[in-house]
Amino acid sequence: MELSAAEEYATRIIAVESALQHAVCDEAPAARLSSSPASAPDGKASSPAPVVGGTATPETNHLVSIPLPVPPIPDGLWPAVRAELEAQSVIGYPANAVESLELPPADQAEYLARAGKNLSSWYRLMMAQDSVLAEFRQAGIPVAVLKGAAAAANYPQPNSRSMGDIDLIVPPDHFEQAFSLMERLGWENDIELEINPRHAGFKKAGCPEIELHRYFSTCANKQQAHFLDQAIYDAIPRAEWTDVAGFSVPVLPPLENGLVLLAHVNQHLGSGLGLRQILDWQMFVDAHLTDELWKRGFQHAAQQIGMEKLAVTTTWLCRTYLGLQTSATWFGEADAQLANDLLLYIMQRGNMGRKMERGAQATRTVLHNLRSPAALVRYLYEGGRAHWAPARKHAWLAPAACLYQVGHVIRKGLSRNASMSELVTDARSAQEDIDLLKRLEVTRM
Repeated sequence: MELSAAEEYATRIIAVESALQHAVCDEAPAARLSSSPASAPDGKASSPAPVVGGTATPETNHLVSIPLPVPPIPDGLWPAVRAELEAQSVIGYPANAVESLELPPADQAEYLARAGKNLSSWYRLMMAQDSVLAEFRQAGIPVAVLKGAAAAANYPQPNSRSMGDIDLIVPPDHFEQAFSLMERLGWENDIELEINPRHAGFKKAGCPEIELHRYFSTCANKQQAHFLDQAIYDAIPRAEWTDVAGFSVPVLPPLENGLVLLAHVNQHLGSGLGLRQILDWQMFVDAHLTDELWKRGFQHAAQQIGMEKLAVTTTWLCRTYLGLQTSATWFGEADAQLANDLLLYIMQRGNMGRKMERGAQATRTVLHNLRSPAALVRYLYEGGRAHWAPARKHAWLAPAACLYQVGHVIRKGLSRNASMSELVTDARSAQEDIDLLKRLEVTRM
């Protein structure tokens, strides 16, 4: 499978933006111009074309230049490119690169309007978060922000990072106190811990949702999950209140913050991994993950949570396709073909699976969970409890919850009205996904 022309241009635009922002931060001259064609005459990219920055690539040890500016976009293609940036939740990131495209005024104005909406959402979220964090500080509750603003802290322009909700975590012995505080502040709990013991969800009119985490890891392996969560708990008291575009944010130390961002990539691999999570990782690597930090502790920690290969492969992907510029060499033994396949996997889905048809996505979820008896039972049990209230109240109804979920899946499948050929295609695609995730050695699929 190949990248479409729109997907190819989207990755090139992101790579150019990364180069521009890196050059501004380092006060370095822009990368050299390149006239490399973006796609074949038929509009399809034969394979993801490397668009790497001005440092040595591990496979050649030669400098490769970023194509600046992006080659002119063919007439009529820009709407698809813009849609791709939106599907990947990175619409606000490449504003400088998009400006260099010299789009028609109407297209440029529409892009600026959509990027402006993203910027408005960013400030709305940050103001809500700022208010809640002030209450946590006053109450003496140790807290750290996960993902979101903690990821944006590594961006040269933090407000270019698309935001969704707010993720907070406190030490386990402060969870009940934090939960009560949220309720006193007028936030309504809308995700019961009986449904999702990982976090409590809170909503308030006019505000983004807040997830108050009891724990963070989604690793199926209990030992790996415990290692990650304990590392986060131990790091919360060491969180540094960091200025992020004028807002003070408690960010975990670099090693633990990086583990969270890596685990976030891992978490979305089975459902809908987008370029937003990949850029979060890229910005962290650029800002912090030197060879020295890798050897001093990050490699060991990544091994302990089963994500060393994911870290290496994803960084190679960023270095080769998205404009990461780093002198680090710790990822030099990456499998280039695996990184190529991972990029294709990401571009096919979009952030949170936005590019996938909902019925097909549900079918793949079921097929993914058929990979082992334990995974299947866990999927049926958790899904049954989520969809059937009595099972949340009475533990003895666990077997019935599994049966309820079986019926729920059948009903969804029938409502989709998919043909047998569509189901066969979904099954084949799901197996390809599982094979890729096994090659990555990830712990959540």
